[in-house]
Amino acid sequence: MNVKTALMLGLAIAGFSLISSANKVEARPNFKKIWAETYPGSKMLVAKKCGVCHPGKTKKEKNDYAKAVGKGLGKRKQTDKEIIIKALKNAETMPSPVEGKTFGDFIKADQQPPSKKAE
Repeated sequence: MNVKTALMLGLAIAGFSLISSANKVEARPNFKKIWAETYPGSKMLVAKKCGVCHPGKTKKEKNDYAKAVGKGLGKRKQTDKEIIIKALKNAETMPSPVEGKTFGDFIKADQQPPSKKAE
């Protein structure tokens, strides 16, 4: 194999790698985008991003608000936008760990919904 052929092969592999990595598809819908559309102008989303539901370092960690939303999704990898919006709205009405307040009270106040302390 001469140098010219090796260079062309290397460039072809590099180009293919760039093209294939640019079109990644996530199995789950963009909850952050749907949340932003449902609650436009939320300063909390700008500050917390995915931390609105995932307060830890990994997406596997969920706060009580995320668990409340999850109950309304019906399945683990829900992709129907309308069902996701309905789950978000339903979670608003659920009681938070703070007595007398719902998760919706915190969202309307642009505050992080609290979770119960681990016992």
